[in-house]
Amino acid sequence: MHAQARRHFAPFLRWWDRLPGNVRGALWMLLAGVGFTGMAVCIKIAAQTMPIFEIVALRAVFAFLVISPAVLRAPRGTLRTDRPGAHIVRSLFGVCGIVTMMLALAHLELTLATTLGFTRTLFMIVLAALFLGEIVRWRRTLATCIGFIGVVVCVQPGAAGFDPWTLVGALAAVFSAGVTTMIKRLTSTEPPLRILVWSYVIIGLIAAVPAAVVWKTPTLYELAIIALMGLFSAWGQSCMVNSLRVGEATAVAPFEYSRLLFAALVGMLFFAERPTLETLLGAALIVASTLYIAIREARLRK
Repeated sequence: MHAQARRHFAPFLRWWDRLPGNVRGALWMLLAGVGFTGMAVCIKIAAQTMPIFEIVALRAVFAFLVISPAVLRAPRGTLRTDRPGAHIVRSLFGVCGIVTMMLALAHLELTLATTLGFTRTLFMIVLAALFLGEIVRWRRTLATCIGFIGVVVCVQPGAAGFDPWTLVGALAAVFSAGVTTMIKRLTSTEPPLRILVWSYVIIGLIAAVPAAVVWKTPTLYELAIIALMGLFSAWGQSCMVNSLRVGEATAVAPFEYSRLLFAALVGMLFFAERPTLETLLGAALIVASTLYIAIREARLRK
């Protein structure tokens, strides 16, 4: 069956292979943006009728089912770890990040929630300096400060239009940065599959306790939305990995921000949302600063 499908798509595959690596990387990143935007839409829909912790618990179950074939094929001992404490800390960051991200998506405009999610890069720099001992020189420091000005513009503290849920969106980015920082520490000894399995199991167990308290039996429609959320998440992650594998980071990084365009378009078409001037201005500052940081770090690694 696989061979038949490959023969059927052979002309397209030959055309695809002839494209430059950076072009393929950019296209993969655009597809990743579609996947992550689809995941965000599913979260926004599910959160209107389902308790957040129930969504988190079910998401962990579906995610584990997706990776279960890889778990079954893994050699004996792959999941054994000498660092359970680090996995627990990473999973605690993960639970807090998922819950706050879902709350932000449920209560904020899709564009604003997506914009605040991109501040993860800014908080990662702060955490890396504090806990990983990384040296942050003046260029990255200046870019980080500009990015945080963009956060202030989006959040509008003290203004009449201030929405407390924007702080939850920013907090989600802090926890996401914590997850990334912990993964950086874990990858020194732990393979990716082990990190994934431990995180899904621990997150599922943590979320199961409050989920049991507020449990509401999901309808088939709600289960379908959760399953679709998992598929979009896997789609986005896979496309991003492929993008970074075939293209240079400096070339594909700008296309990650296509998610903002997709979020604005979906928000306008399906949720009657109109991004405010403050959101657009804050997004411009955040995108400019985080994009500069990403490109500069990629060049320094070279």
